[in-house]
Amino acid sequence: MSKIEEVYPSDNDESYTSKPGHVFLGFVDTAIKEADEASIEDTFVGGEPVWLHPESQPDPKLLECGACKSAVHMKLLLQAFAPLDSEQVETVAEELKIPMTTTKYINSDDERVLYVFVCTKCPRKGNSVRCIRGVKRNEAMTSLASKMEGLTAGKDFQINPFDLSKNTQNPFTAGSALSSNANPFDLADKDPFKIEKSTANQQVKDAPSAKLARKEHDAMPDKQFDRNKAFPGFFLYVEEESFKNKTPDHLKLPDNLKIDKTVLDLSGEEEQFSKSPIKLDPRTEKLSKFLDDDVFQKFQEIVGYNPYQVLRYDFGGKPLYYAQAKADVEKTVPAPAYNPSSRRIFEMQLMPKLILDLEETVSLNEGMEWGTILIFTDIENYVPKFDNHGIGYVEECVRVQWESSK
Repeated sequence: MSKIEEVYPSDNDESYTSKPGHVFLGFVDTAIKEADEASIEDTFVGGEPVWLHPESQPDPKLLECGACKSAVHMKLLLQAFAPLDSEQVETVAEELKIPMTTTKYINSDDERVLYVFVCTKCPRKGNSVRCIRGVKRNEAMTSLASKMEGLTAGKDFQINPFDLSKNTQNPFTAGSALSSNANPFDLADKDPFKIEKSTANQQVKDAPSAKLARKEHDAMPDKQFDRNKAFPGFFLYVEEESFKNKTPDHLKLPDNLKIDKTVLDLSGEEEQFSKSPIKLDPRTEKLSKFLDDDVFQKFQEIVGYNPYQVLRYDFGGKPLYYAQAKADVEKTVPAPAYNPSSRRIFEMQLMPKLILDLEETVSLNEGMEWGTILIFTDIENYVPKFDNHGIGYVEECVRVQWESSK
């Protein structure tokens, strides 16, 4: 079990060097509705976790807050379906010059899920944010035919607005952002590729438009979760990060903005300022120093192109740091205790926009206040023990950068 160390702002510079095209962003798509059934192939925030099997759940100690040693206030932040491909992992290992001792735990047919929890009672405390990696071995799906059937069953790619199957690089799903079980727009036959030519046009004609189906789904009542145990739940959709044809929010000015040049004329007032300098509130002064942080400015710049992102997925890439750190964060990440010969690498991070989505009211004095939550996982995807359902859970490493030091 790895110790989770919190990372506070400091004076060291951290650069963001991830390669374009390697980063996938998660955005809130739609609230989980009463009629929806989230599955392990869904990626969502808030709500309740969907374990790999009802009878196979993690060790209860993994679900406890590391600070208060209680599970009472632990709530799900994110559940991400993130299968791994051996070629993908081997490429990352080669780029990072990490010698791998085994690849037998890396199988694209396996169901691999990351769960991130936070203790709402222990803000800013060590080990109050925890990540669990779950793996379900699926050795039965070996033939190409069975793989294709599993990916295409119950989906109509022409009308499903959430379908991401055309993006073969999508790390979160084997099919679509919403599974066939949860998909409210699922109107297809068992295999859409077997539709007879004579009936295909009629079936498309009878099917509602994507916009109408989406409108009907959005009109459904949201699923209500116990607020003491869970945040509101939202499905995510995933897109490759893009900076093309966009202007970051921090460079946008309102169309009707007019600047009065006279307010920029400070002649005759300099002497007055020197005699009676403005005294800043200590909290304002601390915030001012924080805004001078070059790393924070880079964070704002990158996020400004896609301001609604709640998740960044970049397996084997570089974290986008929220602020300067006391030390090289990646060097503080320990090797997994359950696989000490291996190494953990960066996989994903949660973004502060998520706080606005999950908290109904945002307070400066209460509630979540992290800047970003970084998740590092074992590159070998090792699991020391699988149960009789072929399922195993382990804890992965979390690093937190808080909004600001107090």
